Amino acid sequence: MKKFTAASNQLVLFALWCCACVSVLRSSNHTLIFQKESNFRNCSCVSSIPDCGFALANLMCKCRTVFSKDIDKTSPTFSHSSRLVVWLSDTTTVGLLLNYSSVPSLRLSLCNPDAVLTEYLVIFGLKELCVTNPKSKVKYPLQNITIYSTRGAVVESSLQNGTGFSFYISILNMALMHGDSKLKAYSVPNVTNIAEYFPDLQYDTTSFPLETGSSLVTFIYV
Repeated sequence: MKKFTAASNQLVLFALWCCACVSVLRSSNHTLIFQKESNFRNCSCVSSIPDCGFALANLMCKCRTVFSKDIDKTSPTFSHSSRLVVWLSDTTTVGLLLNYSSVPSLRLSLCNPDAVLTEYLVIFGLKELCVTNPKSKVKYPLQNITIYSTRGAVVESSLQNGTGFSFYISILNMALMHGDSKLKAYSVPNVTNIAEYFPDLQYDTTSFPLETGSSLVTFIYV
């Protein structure tokens, strides 16, 4: 009877483990990008992969290598219509890939706790952001922020008319990946020319649209 009970317990534990794995891996299609040495892996995944699970990503997703030398440094712009997941190891090289890209839903995970996070990212069209720090014991290992939903602007705005924007610009301070402080965001609506509205902005403003109609500019920081 004891042997039967032990075997039954093992079977139950195995079933629970399988259910947990299925739960972790079940999700909608998305793009996953992570760094491999000085290059990148661009993966198409039909299920979610645990943060920083590089071996599992190569096994479960359809991946290809993107060489850093092939990225046009004068116009490093990519467009992602679906959810994008990025595992960060070096913010400088990832900035080369993501800066001035169009991403509506972005998840950033810090896979190198020793990374120096002093860079800024400029993302177009960003409406949802999730940041995780799975490798360190931090105060805020997982944070989410919704910049815009179908009901209008969600984050604090200087004007309370968060609908009808033709363009979205988000500026991310990558120190937010440390997870030591709560994520904050502030939006400025109705910006028609970002270079004129923010003359001291230390970014390549030539990569911004000159005339964007009524834009929502969001600063995300800690």
